[in-house]
Amino acid sequence: MRTLTVRGYIAVAVLGLLIALGVMVAGSVKAQEAVVYHATGTFEVSVTPADPEVVEAGLGLSRYTLAKTFSGGMTGSATGQMLAGGVSAEEATYIALERFVGTLDGRQGAFLLAHRGDMNAEGYTLSITVVPGSGTGDLAGISGDFALILEGGAHRYDLGYSLPNP
Repeated sequence: MRTLTVRGYIAVAVLGLLIALGVMVAGSVKAQEAVVYHATGTFEVSVTPADPEVVEAGLGLSRYTLAKTFSGGMTGSATGQMLAGGVSAEEATYIALERFVGTLDGRQGAFLLAHRGDMNAEGYTLSITVVPGSGTGDLAGISGDFALILEGGAHRYDLGYSLPNP
């Protein structure tokens, strides 16, 4: 059985330090791959009842079609479907899928956005995310979150997104 000399202890310590630095460098490379860009702008939206007789009957479940025109970082249009349900406009939930086609910060392609919104007496929650794997063209591999901002009746957005090779 051999015992380590001072030189041996130093070699082991240096080896441990190099391994730790290698792990830290590998972690920072992964963090750099996930750069989040922001596209901001405005959009116009048209919401049309897909089944007017169901909406008018007040059955608590209704379907709508969406048509949007985007300007700013996102330039193009989107179409989609929305389901809404609840006993009143103050207590309701909606889910929707829409497909954006156009350019995002100069990159041409398309992707899907998934919505979920809930309202009650305490307030509301809203989540709009890019559907994983839905990007096409220059937007293949996109991921992100879409923030909707209502200001003075205008619809504004901030899309925080990442691309594998922007």
